[in-house]
Amino acid sequence: MRRPFVKPFLVLMYVFLMLFVFTVAGFLLSIFLGGRRAMGKVAQVYFAHMGRIWGVRHEIDGWEDLPAEIREGRQPVIYIANHTSYLDAMMLTCNLPNHPVYLAKIEMLLIPVLGPACWMGGCIFINRRNRPKAIASLKRAARLIHDGATVAAFPEGTRTRDGALLPFKKGVFNLAQDADVPLVPLGLTGGFEMLPAGGWRVTPGTFRIHVGRPILPSEIPDLDVLRETAHEAVKALVAKG
Repeated sequence: MRRPFVKPFLVLMYVFLMLFVFTVAGFLLSIFLGGRRAMGKVAQVYFAHMGRIWGVRHEIDGWEDLPAEIREGRQPVIYIANHTSYLDAMMLTCNLPNHPVYLAKIEMLLIPVLGPACWMGGCIFINRRNRPKAIASLKRAARLIHDGATVAAFPEGTRTRDGALLPFKKGVFNLAQDADVPLVPLGLTGGFEMLPAGGWRVTPGTFRIHVGRPILPSEIPDLDVLRETAHEAVKALVAKG
């Protein structure tokens, strides 16, 4: 059975049009609020609107079990999540407080409109082909955290191609130890089924965010053990489905 083409294509064109409109609004608003805060507010509205257009519902569980200072955005943390789809950052932005700063690969800057919008929003781009520059970017992220910013990252470094959880890279865990803030594991489900890597048509469904207990880097000084502990925590959350 052939899937419809015209309607999803028109929706995709609308998505790009609204991305341009909201990005321009963010640039204008940044005059009064500053780039990161302006783009954070605009992104929340844009992503929530796109979610309704696509029929993407979102649920979050385990949030109420976090300490109050994290829930209310008073405690900077590093959210770590599995990377299932382009929907991941959208849904996290709609649900997490304090407009988290994202760690992203530097290739994101090359995407028209979206790249500049991410840059204006304070996104920290990691050049994985240049180790000194990658380390400098992580140092910048640590300074932002010390100044009160919350960070969100996908330690796999790329989206899954088959739905399976990939090994975690070390960078974000070096950052956690350097900044000495809690890691909050998140298990994301539903995104892969709605928009897998290589796809462009969004299938309506429910995107779920499963929140785990904070992991304190100060209690796990060994970097590899910290990384494996975080991997197991995210894996257990993803298994909730």
